[in-house]
Amino acid sequence: MSTTARTWTSPRRRSRWLAPLLAAPLLLTACGGGGTSGQESGAGTGSPAEGAATGTGGTEGTTEVRVADTAGMPSAFLQYGVNEGYFEAEGLDVTVDVSIGGAAAVPAVVNGETQFAGSNTVSAILAASKGLPITIVAAGTRTVAEPAEDFARIVASSSSGIEEVSDLEGATIAVNTLENINDVVIMTLMEDAGADREQVNFAEMGFSDMLPAVANGQVDGALLIEPFVTMALDQGAVEVASPYTESRPDMMVGTYMTSEDYAAENPEVVEAFQRGVDATGQAIAEDPDAFREALPEVTTIEPDLAGQIHLPVWNASVDEETLQFLNERMVRYGLMDEEITVEDIVTPAAE
Repeated sequence: MSTTARTWTSPRRRSRWLAPLLAAPLLLTACGGGGTSGQESGAGTGSPAEGAATGTGGTEGTTEVRVADTAGMPSAFLQYGVNEGYFEAEGLDVTVDVSIGGAAAVPAVVNGETQFAGSNTVSAILAASKGLPITIVAAGTRTVAEPAEDFARIVASSSSGIEEVSDLEGATIAVNTLENINDVVIMTLMEDAGADREQVNFAEMGFSDMLPAVANGQVDGALLIEPFVTMALDQGAVEVASPYTESRPDMMVGTYMTSEDYAAENPEVVEAFQRGVDATGQAIAEDPDAFREALPEVTTIEPDLAGQIHLPVWNASVDEETLQFLNERMVRYGLMDEEITVEDIVTPAAE
């Protein structure tokens, strides 16, 4: 079928342009507590936050750091931690820049334009495999053990004829960025179902663009995260699979990374950031309702929707088993020529 987004059909036919990328604003933007969108903050302009690399700046007694994170639950998590003071308690003045996907933030981290970035795990591994000097300092979003509680879904239009994973052969599925964790889990599920994983087409577009694209038949389906999952199902989309949990229960979907140079030169800042992530994750685990109540403040999610969505799990410790699982799959599916040593790209957690 035709589509108006960049597509990738298989590891051997990468990043094929069919037409210009859909242009529409992201539904979710961070707000309050110092969080700004990348456009508003100047992220990616080549001007790092003043004082961030030298350990100065910010409010008195704090170090100013800029963190790029993916729109949706990832950036909402980080902004919640900022608003609740968990990073300030560790001596950090954090500004959140919202991005479309973690892969786009890799150059900014390497160049020092942003000190940390949230990324899907595959994009972090892929960056390291290409020799980019990044290191993973903490885990981001994780999925859960039960598929029904996964914060992500593959959904399809009711007219597509797609009801299960094996039906994805020949279909065009929207993903937020190409060659990332979403490609890998979709191909994993197809392989597990006995389907030909090379016969699926991927179309790149923002999450908010996916809802109308599925509804009008521009794509056959999409891999969505919350709150877009609940919105799509409310609009009559067909639920096909829970891609993260069904690929690997408790999968570490997201990571936080920085450059090797920044980690080496600013170990105390890295440790403070790790503790801030850990404190935020523990707070949400202990009181998820408080996080739900805060979502309308840190995103544009309406209160009723915030009460319905499935939340990810956050645990700052890096899961090297997930890294190795994805490492192996990426080679199998042609995203990399050979495996990397995953231990080499992890900065140990603060004691």
